[in-house]
Amino acid sequence: MPVYSDGLGLDVTAASGEAASAFGSTVEGYVRFTRDVGDRLKDTLTADPDMPLAHVTKGYFMKLFGTGAMSVRAEKALGTATDLFARVDTTDREKGHLAALGAWCAGDIEGAAEAWERILLDAPRDMLALRLAHFAHFYAGSGARMRDSVARVMHAWDRSHPLYGNLIGMYGFGLEEAGDYRKGERYAREAVEIDPKDAWSVHAVAHVMEMEGRHREGIDWIKGLEPHWSTVHNFRFHVWWHRALFHLERYELDEVMALYDAQVASDLEADQYLDVVNAAALLWRLELYGMQVGPERWAQLADLAKKHLDDHELIFVSLHYLMALLGAGRMTDAAEMIEKLRAYAEDAATRDQTQARITRKVGLALAEAMSAIRSGNPARAVSLIWPLRYDIQSIGGSHAQRDVFEEMLVDASLKGGETAKARALLSERTEKKPNSAWSWERYGEALTASGLDASAASARATELRSAH
Repeated sequence: MPVYSDGLGLDVTAASGEAASAFGSTVEGYVRFTRDVGDRLKDTLTADPDMPLAHVTKGYFMKLFGTGAMSVRAEKALGTATDLFARVDTTDREKGHLAALGAWCAGDIEGAAEAWERILLDAPRDMLALRLAHFAHFYAGSGARMRDSVARVMHAWDRSHPLYGNLIGMYGFGLEEAGDYRKGERYAREAVEIDPKDAWSVHAVAHVMEMEGRHREGIDWIKGLEPHWSTVHNFRFHVWWHRALFHLERYELDEVMALYDAQVASDLEADQYLDVVNAAALLWRLELYGMQVGPERWAQLADLAKKHLDDHELIFVSLHYLMALLGAGRMTDAAEMIEKLRAYAEDAATRDQTQARITRKVGLALAEAMSAIRSGNPARAVSLIWPLRYDIQSIGGSHAQRDVFEEMLVDASLKGGETAKARALLSERTEKKPNSAWSWERYGEALTASGLDASAASARATELRSAH
């Protein structure tokens, strides 16, 4: 089978130039979060039903749904692709993608990431490999890998490439997650200047502002660009989630609830895991901030979560499904989910999979801690989370997303009588997040419980509420 240009600077094995161009459009749609990316892949397979890399990409897209049902479909796509690769002469780059999908379907996300990184050594403009490596490093909780993965290929890119803005936006986010806020913001802002619809880069700047406590500025940033980023697929709800976090830090709780209902939870029936992650974490935080969110909101999430008790694609996601069940008070379902996670982590057939290892190391303890919190045993939650608080990043997600687990630990320490730990955690937290009114207020509680003068912390909290 001949090779043709995909329009993104790479050759792809295809039956026609039309099919190759359609494939390039599919990659572009995936990277830019367009709502028609599935249709673009269908157009590719219509133009060439036997295009090897298109079938691998179909498998990738199925895996990205993060459900067991879609993983079955991914394995079917892998089988089709394997047969095609056996009878079609393909490039080494394409063979590398087949190996990556094979590893991913086997539960070896680390192996898949290594395969994508090998591809990038010889094909640094392979945005499909780069974006998927970005995904894998994100769900390994490694900002350094996200940063360095993009940095290694930047020598091969320039502004003439149609996806250059997306590239530097990814780099900006990796820098932010690795703690280089100034440089990260600079790259992400440049990406947004190139393409204001680049929701990933808009959100990268929002992450910097979240980390630095620039709450009013963050709201203005997101609102100012809303006509652009709001055109993308369901990731737009995550950007609204970021805006809600800024309002939460300002104790504008009614605004947070309005955003939750109108945007964050507005398309839950689509059953996309990121939407449930956004919604469950936001409701849990609202309750930590003293807001009564109403049982019906938790019930809606719990109904969705109940469908995913057997999904173990990402422990980060599973923990948020568990949040939903616990928030709704469905303790029996929550207990069943924890036991299913335990069985998955310890089963001889799955225990060596990437997510099974993380579940054993961190996930089960977090799950049991959340259950203890909702069962009225905060001291047990502290005993579970405290020893592994520096390992939590291995579940994946961003610093901003994982912060809910730190807030849980703080709240459980206060409620469980672990005063010294609460005081230590909040001393650390107010240094790291000096513009967090919630943290200063909790610090005041911890100091008071310790018999220390809390007036400075309380005054600082009052000042922050007024100023932010």
